Amino acid sequence: MEAHTFVLVALLPHCALAYSYGAPVHRHPNVCIRMSPGRRHGNNTATGPPPYTIAVSEMAYTPGKSFQVTIRADQGVTFSGFFIQARSQADTSLTSALGTFMDIPHETHVLNCSSTAGAWSHSNDKDRTEVTATWMPPSESQDTIAFQATIVRGPKSVYWEGVKSLPLCYMPSAAPGPVFSGVFPLTFANLLALMVGLP
Repeated sequence: MEAHTFVLVALLPHCALAYSYGAPVHRHPNVCIRMSPGRRHGNNTATGPPPYTIAVSEMAYTPGKSFQVTIRADQGVTFSGFFIQARSQADTSLTSALGTFMDIPHETHVLNCSSTAGAWSHSNDKDRTEVTATWMPPSESQDTIAFQATIVRGPKSVYWEGVKSLPLCYMPSAAPGPVFSGVFPLTFANLLALMVGLP
């Protein structure tokens, strides 16, 4: 069985999400850039807006502060494949995956696109309604970003590309400031001032 799988991979160099184990970026790194299913999917027969949303648990990102990213299907809809990255929105020509995915659920896996664990994908073609992972922002980026995904509904010829989350702005870490306890010593002068102020 493994030998047959290898032959299929070798003969289909442009495949992407058609693989039940996710996008084959280890064999075809350009998949990280295009995020597009290959010829094995056939002509895309999806119509209308994507019945999926990408939700995030924060409105902005701060280096060193992770948050959750969720791909969610509309009611009554499922998806069998997905491939998601965070990308800069400052320049649409920028195709580098940003940040790191972690704490991923069972039957999914991370992929190395531009950085270690810079992308996240399915590892089988099981129907899903929702998946959630944790994402850690990069330390060097200050661009507005968005999460971008290709999502396969199933059959494999029904898919949506360029599904995006709302944009997230960069928010620097707050510099530590002086800490006030709110407690002050009750000296004689303070007590006298309080007494003078009484009616």
